[in-house]
Amino acid sequence: MPVAFVDTAELDSLAFGGNHQGVVATMDSTPNPGPRDLLQPRPERAQPPLILAADQVEDVGNLGSLVRTLEACGGAGVIVPQRRSAALTGGLARASAGASLRSTVVSVTNLARALKSLRSEGVRVIGLDADAETPFDAMAFDAPCCIVVGNEARGMRPSVREACDAIVRVPLRSGIGSLNVAAAGAIVLHHIARQRTG
Repeated sequence: MPVAFVDTAELDSLAFGGNHQGVVATMDSTPNPGPRDLLQPRPERAQPPLILAADQVEDVGNLGSLVRTLEACGGAGVIVPQRRSAALTGGLARASAGASLRSTVVSVTNLARALKSLRSEGVRVIGLDADAETPFDAMAFDAPCCIVVGNEARGMRPSVREACDAIVRVPLRSGIGSLNVAAAGAIVLHHIARQRTG
């Protein structure tokens, strides 16, 4: 691996203003996988596939937390739209504690179309919304599934919502109206992992 010694200003530039602690590594770009690639069996991944779709989650901390949780649950990968989503850069790797480098991250131009493509392959697409009637734990998650979370302020876009088979909520027992998107996603992903392993 080639190593170059540079001044702090260049490190700052390479790290896009992030806290580099004196070291920056660059990686070659890899081919962008497609949604169907997430359905391929892999021995190190849970089966049936568990996929996460993040509809315009803009905070890199939220997206990083979601990717890290998905990785911890043996998920197949995450799908994000190319526009109005947290950037897929070193900041995401840092926010996910490196999980985004181990996970398959699929960037698509049209998330609703990608979800419909997964449905045609037998994947159950389930959206999370605080106002849904059905609690998430009333469902069985024993088939391939994709959990969809929405933007921090606006939730899922209408076209993405329409691409879902079902919309569920995380039940809350106090006066709090909703959870942070990363917290809600983590609760549901962990529940699915536990349900599948008994």
